[in-house]
Amino acid sequence: MRKLVVILAVVALVFGLVATQSVYAQGKKAAAKQAKAPKAKEAKPAKPGKFSGTISSVTDSSLVVAKAGGATETFVLNAQTKKEGNLQTGGKATVQYKVDGSNKVAISVKASPPKAPKAAKPKEVKAKKK
Repeated sequence: MRKLVVILAVVALVFGLVATQSVYAQGKKAAAKQAKAPKAKEAKPAKPGKFSGTISSVTDSSLVVAKAGGATETFVLNAQTKKEGNLQTGGKATVQYKVDGSNKVAISVKASPPKAPKAAKPKEVKAKKK
């Protein structure tokens, strides 16, 4: 009976070692999979947008530009906005902007003054022949 107890103890010990090695191997495989898993990509900033049209209104903090087709966009102006030209209502503007939440923030604005109305040419009066 003593031999039977010894044999059972040795078998239990062997199974215990095999089970331990199996768990250890599974842990190594899981760690290797985790190491190979792709890392979350950082969000790239969106490409700046561009909008051109006629200046409908302008303040120190906003610019409204309308396209000929009727589309209108409002842009936020701040201290970092690069302004080229004189921003005047009626003038033409090209705005490069970035989207920040629900706002379109102007990165740069190139403006040209409104065109002066063309002077009407005086009509020539033809003398009637009698």
